[in-house]
Amino acid sequence: MKSVKNIFSFVIPLTVMLVTFSMYMFTEEVITNYKTKISDDYSIVVITNTPLVKDDINSLAGIDVKKIVTLDKSKIIDKVKDSLSDNSMFLLKQRLPFFYTIHLETFPTTSELETIKKELGEIPNIKKIEIFSKDHNKIFSLLVLNQNIIIVFFVISLLFAIILFSKQIQIWFYEHQEKISIMQLHGASIIYSASMVIKHALIGALIAFFIVTGLLIFAFNNLNVIFPPELASIIDIDPTLDKEIALLFVMSMVISLTTIIGVLFKYKLKKS
Repeated sequence: MKSVKNIFSFVIPLTVMLVTFSMYMFTEEVITNYKTKISDDYSIVVITNTPLVKDDINSLAGIDVKKIVTLDKSKIIDKVKDSLSDNSMFLLKQRLPFFYTIHLETFPTTSELETIKKELGEIPNIKKIEIFSKDHNKIFSLLVLNQNIIIVFFVISLLFAIILFSKQIQIWFYEHQEKISIMQLHGASIIYSASMVIKHALIGALIAFFIVTGLLIFAFNNLNVIFPPELASIIDIDPTLDKEIALLFVMSMVISLTTIIGVLFKYKLKKS
């Protein structure tokens, strides 16, 4: 009974940390997908005096150009043709500049957007560039804020979990100190002597991993319950969860083993 209690005293902080890590992965994927979706809607408008050679613009600020669309001038002419004479219409068709929208593969940062504007401005026949910087900066700032909040929350929970792990492992060492000392007197290594402590920690890591994996699978299978329908078009996550589950397992093992090794090293220094 005491052994089970010791294991679960390790499971609880690790479970909290893995849940936070799952939230971090989920939020990162949602934000990445959202960036992809808004990059499809976002475009840069350029006006040129002569037709634009699209093949010359393959990338801007290191971002690949997905496509360059020529806007139909006839739509502009149709809106004003009723108020113009035939001669004026002829002159308008001759002098009306060319309009293009440039679509990028990924959503640019604010600094990248300024670089894009500078690079487009160096093309001789481009007379005007509209990057819609005000709306862009609002969206990008919101994305960065969300990412930073999640990262800070994850780092705090990670540090908190590691502190609790190390304290619990130290308690286990004190509980088994006599046994460990006797085994070391008989020539056993510190790792072999502390095998029971290591076993408890690894079992706790596996239990925490299975708990969080179960919660993660349940959450992803019930996204329509957790999130309103309006967000369904934004949340587009891989339903297999293979990558997320693998990362959870690696994280639980790495945190557990790293903490154990750290405490073992500290214990060995005290005894040396």
